[in-house]
Amino acid sequence: MMLIFHKTNLYKVNDFIEYINKLDKLTGIMLDIIMTKDKKILVFSKNVTNETMINRFQNSNFDELIDDIITLEKMLFMLKKFKGKIIINFIPLNEALLIEDYKTVILNNFNYVKAVKEITDKFPLLNIYLCSSNYNLMYQIIRVFTINKKGVILNKDSSSYIDVDFYIFPPNMLNEKIMAEQLSFNKEVMIIIEDLESFVMVINFLDENVANKDNYQYIINSPRFFYNNVYNI
Repeated sequence: MMLIFHKTNLYKVNDFIEYINKLDKLTGIMLDIIMTKDKKILVFSKNVTNETMINRFQNSNFDELIDDIITLEKMLFMLKKFKGKIIINFIPLNEALLIEDYKTVILNNFNYVKAVKEITDKFPLLNIYLCSSNYNLMYQIIRVFTINKKGVILNKDSSSYIDVDFYIFPPNMLNEKIMAEQLSFNKEVMIIIEDLESFVMVINFLDENVANKDNYQYIINSPRFFYNNVYNI
């Protein structure tokens, strides 16, 4: 079973690193990133329902923030010996949702992605994957990152198909036929689990559709708990 450990607000930075070192059977980790007002790239343990917190980080300078935060560069340095995949999830710039000038949106997204590329280039030995739920951002990620694997976090607004290397399905979008089809195209298929409700949805889905269980990758903030509960399905 392929497990990806998601850095969330359940873990402070040092606890997260310590937990990684203790876990076996770990395929990779996932980091959410955000860009501050002064263009610093941070690893941000977002609460998926808390847009206010995201706005505060994006509209603040780095030295104004007192939360348990770390720059992406420092986090990758701490992970420089990690052998699994490191999935970097670009949280969309909120300002892009408010700007009507499409060229400005593209430029802002391009600068965001380019800033991340300048950081990841310092760690050529790490197996870095890139993804986002935002298609405008994805097009810039594909444009800038020519070697790394790229993927999409699907959501209810994913109305069109984009050809990438991997797809991340939320529990409410699980579809065995579509997921098996992507596997047949040599795409990586991942399922993200963020809370108890989504955990139950995934367990029920796997109980009814076990054929590709071991081919899926599971992104979860409690990998050991998930493994123990799913292993025998």
